[in-house]
Amino acid sequence: MKKLSIIFLSLLTIVTITGCGSTEEKEESKDQERKEQELVCTNTENEDGLNIEEVISMTYKNDKLKRMTMEVNTKITDSTIQENWQEFKAAMDEDNQEYSKEGIDFKVDVNDQNYEYKTILDIDIEKASEEDLEAEDFGNLKDDNSTLEEEKKSAEEDGYICEIR
Repeated sequence: MKKLSIIFLSLLTIVTITGCGSTEEKEESKDQERKEQELVCTNTENEDGLNIEEVISMTYKNDKLKRMTMEVNTKITDSTIQENWQEFKAAMDEDNQEYSKEGIDFKVDVNDQNYEYKTILDIDIEKASEEDLEAEDFGNLKDDNSTLEEEKKSAEEDGYICEIR
């Protein structure tokens, strides 16, 4: 019985020592573990009858890049190009074949009525293999230590308009 009391007191002491810290500190620690932010950067160009909008969305958790989505929406605004929409679309389709790999999805969305051609590349950095990332020219994403703020500054220097959500 005496051994049982000593074991119980030892466990109680361990629980008390490891349980130290205020509830507020524990909640703040949990918030830091779950902190997820999204950086959305947009760039629009109008040239030669084409309106091209690029939207890059990067999801960070604890200031580490976890997911990236890149959308390029091309809208034809020139009537001559609109008349040749089928040829334009065929040329774009030749360069943009849809595919899906572990952690990487590439999709094409076409709106014939509005003369819009959208490509969407979605990358889950943790799931994608190094080889597949390298094939997409994103070989350094897994090792990238750039913070959300650093990426925002860099994108804005390249002419993008960025916001953190």
